[in-house]
Amino acid sequence: MFTKVFTHYKFNPKRNYKLVTPCCNRTNKDGKFINYLNLPDQYGYCHSCGKQTIPPPIYKDENGNEFTWNSIQNRFEKHDGVFKNNSVHSNPAPIAKPTIKYINEAIIWEHFNHNPENNLLSYLRKTYGNEKVDDIKLSYTLGSTIDGGTVFWNINSDLKVQKAKICYYNENGKRTNKFKVPYKNEDGYYACLFGAHLVYKGIKGKHTIILVESEKTAIVGAILLPQYVWVAYGGINGLTDEKTKCLIGHSVVIIPDMSENAVAIMYDKLIHLRSMGINASIWDMTKGRTDQELKDESLYNCDLEDVFRNLNIEL
Repeated sequence: MFTKVFTHYKFNPKRNYKLVTPCCNRTNKDGKFINYLNLPDQYGYCHSCGKQTIPPPIYKDENGNEFTWNSIQNRFEKHDGVFKNNSVHSNPAPIAKPTIKYINEAIIWEHFNHNPENNLLSYLRKTYGNEKVDDIKLSYTLGSTIDGGTVFWNINSDLKVQKAKICYYNENGKRTNKFKVPYKNEDGYYACLFGAHLVYKGIKGKHTIILVESEKTAIVGAILLPQYVWVAYGGINGLTDEKTKCLIGHSVVIIPDMSENAVAIMYDKLIHLRSMGINASIWDMTKGRTDQELKDESLYNCDLEDVFRNLNIEL
């Protein structure tokens, strides 16, 4: 059995200004494409289009051997520890973007009413009580699948269902490495912020929006600190312009995960978000500590639920 290895990428302080970006296919004279350390130059994050270019994911078998998936031959191949430059710098033919599609709302309620509930909801009920979890389940229309997955729906500010992510949790509420994305970009289904349907004009100036990385963190935050509106960007490089349009005119506090890379990426995005008209600030829970210092304190990439539960300060 293969287990996916989660990698945290760190920005290279020296940008390659001569690069032709793999995402926009433009010169990098403005330095908006930032390379990742210890990887070929085509891997990085683009602040022009908001796309991340990363190597193929690495998987480990039970003996610790590493593999990558060859999508051309549809098989796993042994990974030699080196990612090579490829032809992403060439000028590819433009690809037409599929027509945007939306998911039928009836599908949401089928999963919402599915019994038995998934492990995450069961854990939350034991921890925080049925009343709070009933409210939060309805607010975010959390669903369950036949095989025990938790369905996080991406519903936009116009109440249209754009996408879904299915994650799997243990009985103690900890996420496993298994997840599914049943509605694909190439088929016309694009992500928005998780919880975007809770962001509307009527709350401007009245409620602060808290922006976190994972959907579970947003759910727990909404239970523990319901005076705020909690939304998630669904991945360390998920704050694209398209996703964040709904935040324009709102006051937003971003809470990155507990790692140097996560915090650096959000600080790098801050100026751009403000230029869009988003009154954004960052609550850096690392307080400037390095990854090693966080590891020494058992805080590196820790479950933010533990931090939220023990909060004794106001955001």
